[in-house]
Amino acid sequence: MLLSFYLPHTPYSGDAALMERMAYEFVEDQARDCVAYCEVRFSPQQLLPSHNLTPSEEETDLNGSVNRAKEMAVDDVLDAVLKGLARGEQQFGTKARVILCCVRQQSEWSWDTLRLCEEYKERGVVGIDLSGDEGLGSESESFTKSDVEFAVFQAAKEKGIHRTVHACEEGPAICVKKAVEMFGAERIGHGYRVLEDEEIYKRCQQENIHFEVCPHSSYLTGDVQSLTTPSKRHPILRFAEDEVSFSINSDDPTFTHTRLSDEYKLLRSWGFTEAHLTHANFQAALHSFLPPEEKKQLIDQLQQAYGCIHYSLPPSSSSTSPSVTRSSTPPPKPSVTFGTWDERS
Repeated sequence: MLLSFYLPHTPYSGDAALMERMAYEFVEDQARDCVAYCEVRFSPQQLLPSHNLTPSEEETDLNGSVNRAKEMAVDDVLDAVLKGLARGEQQFGTKARVILCCVRQQSEWSWDTLRLCEEYKERGVVGIDLSGDEGLGSESESFTKSDVEFAVFQAAKEKGIHRTVHACEEGPAICVKKAVEMFGAERIGHGYRVLEDEEIYKRCQQENIHFEVCPHSSYLTGDVQSLTTPSKRHPILRFAEDEVSFSINSDDPTFTHTRLSDEYKLLRSWGFTEAHLTHANFQAALHSFLPPEEKKQLIDQLQQAYGCIHYSLPPSSSSTSPSVTRSSTPPPKPSVTFGTWDERS
């Protein structure tokens, strides 16, 4: 199950046909990796030509002809991506939906991002995200520069738009607390540093907050190495031991050069069993941003594939934490074979 992916920013930004093709081929790649459902996240504003082309390059394309792509609007970007994802889903069977990102350093985009979430929800936009620098100063400074995003996320909650927030990848543990309390986050992107505050961590566990964990990228960015916890094991091992809700993701494959199967391989080298991977996949499905009926279909699909675990959706709205009924004993605790990144196979 893949929940976090950034559409790569390329020199061809502004080319609608190419963006559609990239989205289509992305679904093809996920199908080859046996992904049943994925949520693609990106900021469409970053794919407008003005963010990747100099004034001289805006005038001509690679063949020397006039490049009209500079006239593209943000709706055109999203339309192209949604068309590619829909075509890929029809061709390859992997379902793909979109989460649109607000960027903390680009607050002027945030209200328009909310508009896109609302206007394109019938075409596959299922949620809104907040990414970017969390604020690396004192705890009191973290998230304080997100006043616009705070208002946007409050509006998103009122409109029933699902919400996820990047938090505790670099910022302190209180960022998770603020993401949940202030922004109404249903899921947390990364969240590793939450382990630095046991009280906040226990609260996340009690409230069934879902963590979108990206094993390879968390080492490549240095985030796990910088943890101040006594143990330097990857936080996903603690999550698994405590049965905290988490999913396994590849983050940005253009950065990590990994597929979901590579993330599985790494986790197996740390002692994950098939029971852990299965549990994570069901948690990913349960906390997906799909509408209730489509989420039930996805869970039914996974139940049929695995054949032994039965999960049920809550009878109320999708914002309620899902209930779980196991037909067997809980998955075993991880037996860690390799405790460090350097010892990976």
